[in-house]
Amino acid sequence: MSKLEYLVYQNSGKLNDSEIRVIQFIINNAKACKGLSLTELARKLYVSRSAIFRLCKHLGLSGYGELKFILNEMVQEQEQSEKNKVLTNNFSSDLIKETENLVKNFQSLNLDPFFTDLSKAEHKYIYSTGWIQQMLSDYLSHELLLFGISSIVLPAAVSELEMVGKIAEKGDMLFIISYTGDNKEINDELGKFEMVNNKLRYVSFTDLKQNKLASLSDYNFYYPTVKFSSSNDVSFILAYTLVDFIINKFDIWQKEKSDKNGK
Repeated sequence: MSKLEYLVYQNSGKLNDSEIRVIQFIINNAKACKGLSLTELARKLYVSRSAIFRLCKHLGLSGYGELKFILNEMVQEQEQSEKNKVLTNNFSSDLIKETENLVKNFQSLNLDPFFTDLSKAEHKYIYSTGWIQQMLSDYLSHELLLFGISSIVLPAAVSELEMVGKIAEKGDMLFIISYTGDNKEINDELGKFEMVNNKLRYVSFTDLKQNKLASLSDYNFYYPTVKFSSSNDVSFILAYTLVDFIINKFDIWQKEKSDKNGK
């Protein structure tokens, strides 16, 4: 993942639909855009100069000059990668390996405390940090509903987190699905929660095993991603597999608990 793509992931909650389309075009056409002036790029995208400047600010950049610098670095990295690339089709083997790791790690978890808190929580909120994670949020919500657990999927805006912090009741659960787990704005907001409202139970889903979000959470789950063979993009299929593992285990836990109570 390039630095520019990382900034988009990190700040996705600040971007509106128009800004997302603009930055996606720039990333997908980096070589053509890197030499354009602010006016030329604005004209090419049919947006105002100020719209692009605001986009830069939302990405945490000082201005268009810094965006061009990062864009040039991105193009140079891509060109060097193309020169050095030896195309190998190892996606299947990597997927099998990471699936085995996921199974092994999942089997080592003691999920009784998590399932107990989940079953007792009056309200369950699901928050995500980007559009890929938003799809995973919808999937998690759907799978929970299959077993009678309703949840509220929040839009990817920090203001939504602020709202939850104000209305949360004791025992409520907040799921946070992130790619890196190091979105500073979100982690800072969760830190504020701890000072004014410690009623929430945090559950994080992240790719990286060492990250700030996981350290703030009561329960954390890690999903591996697998790089596609011929691009820098990654597959999130194992994140969905992890959700299925959790839901299946929860179903078993519920039935075992019901059997014990019935005796």
